[in-house]
Amino acid sequence: MKTIWKKILMGAAILPAGGPAFAQNQPLTCWYNDHADFTSADSAAADARVGAVTRYGSGDKTYNYTISARDGSACPVQLPLSSLTAVTVALVRQDEGSCGNENVVDSGTAAVVGSVTVARSTDESSTAGIRLVGLSPNTSYQIFLKCARQLGTVRTDAAGNAGRTVDFPNDAAGQVYAFEISPEGAPPGTKLQSLSFRK
Repeated sequence: MKTIWKKILMGAAILPAGGPAFAQNQPLTCWYNDHADFTSADSAAADARVGAVTRYGSGDKTYNYTISARDGSACPVQLPLSSLTAVTVALVRQDEGSCGNENVVDSGTAAVVGSVTVARSTDESSTAGIRLVGLSPNTSYQIFLKCARQLGTVRTDAAGNAGRTVDFPNDAAGQVYAFEISPEGAPPGTKLQSLSFRK
């Protein structure tokens, strides 16, 4: 399992933790430096294709990745430089969900507390980038590929933010799959569910 800890650069607006979030999803461009670290986010160009990863220039804008999200807090902390496409979905506070989380939605009023980005690494494996925003500070969270296996843990910093990537075998995920992230002991109201991914 690959572990990459990166400091989250707060180059984008972040919604207050736990507060109502009424912004609608829109195309955003996430920017990355030549080390694949997130640097900033802004509105996507009209011709940008959601899910596309492109080499752009240099410095803090070497690569870009277009997502559909409320704000830049959904941008992955790191993006593998070999990626040509990826999929990013929101993490919302919800205790229960099915294996594929078909009942989990980002309705515009749900409290979004991060994101999961999946990029296929090889024919055998994929990488999931986990980003947590505004959660309990200095807390360890377990990362699960739902109904399959635990993939690792991630620990929030003093501000309640965290980022990590984990690898998982493609055959461990069903046609529709999802992630659950929960603190150890998981008291009610603290589990996070991703929206669904489809192969």
